[in-house]
Amino acid sequence: MSETEREVIQADAFEALGELPDDFAHAAVVDYPWEFDYENGTNRMGYDRQKHGDEGENPMFEMAEDEALPILLGELERVLVDGAWLFCLADDRFQDVVRTSLQDAEQLVFRRNWAWTPGRMGMGYYGRVSHYPIPVATNGETERYVQDRGTLVNVDGRAESEYSTAKPLALYRKLLASPVLDDGERILEPFCGSAPGAAVASERDLSYWGCDVDAEAVELARGHLRQSRLVPDGGACNQRCVDTETERSEGSQ
Repeated sequence: MSETEREVIQADAFEALGELPDDFAHAAVVDYPWEFDYENGTNRMGYDRQKHGDEGENPMFEMAEDEALPILLGELERVLVDGAWLFCLADDRFQDVVRTSLQDAEQLVFRRNWAWTPGRMGMGYYGRVSHYPIPVATNGETERYVQDRGTLVNVDGRAESEYSTAKPLALYRKLLASPVLDDGERILEPFCGSAPGAAVASERDLSYWGCDVDAEAVELARGHLRQSRLVPDGGACNQRCVDTETERSEGSQ
């Protein structure tokens, strides 16, 4: 890539992923929304709300029984380059569902369950359990084997953002370290929330694409792209980026 391109859009990931070209990104982090309003999208990937529940029902924790996750993974197989890494941030209640979906995917190769643990425990979002599973796969076989770190990622401290599902930047830094991503490559983050992946892209010479239906999350994510950050060795952040502020979901504010 001749230029580092970084983009955050307000959009339904089930629709927006379908608009991306083949072989678009070199790694992806998916923080799947187990409570999600599918009415925001245009149903490109065929989610049938009539089949999976009436509008008045709360879909939280019921995603395990519908076809949305496997369809999403199928789209990621197309969008990711061959050999790309895919990290699915799960929960102890969902890890079996995610792992099974990865194993059943046509092209993805399930590698193993990684896990991450906060360095400090307490009340709140990270206070319920001590380890959070990360089912990991690659898009087909890969030559980028991760051999310099264990499968348990220790993270010192809580998320920097107050966004409800935010994850610590330290977690993303460790997940996306080389050989998973090299400088100049692109990280994909559907359902980006406050977009820790965008912050990591700003610290390194990485391209980035992320989307979320929530306007607050998108604004936080764009803030990560606008900030001038230091890379780990103390050098200046590469500032050749496209801070796209397009909002193209239905009902954009």
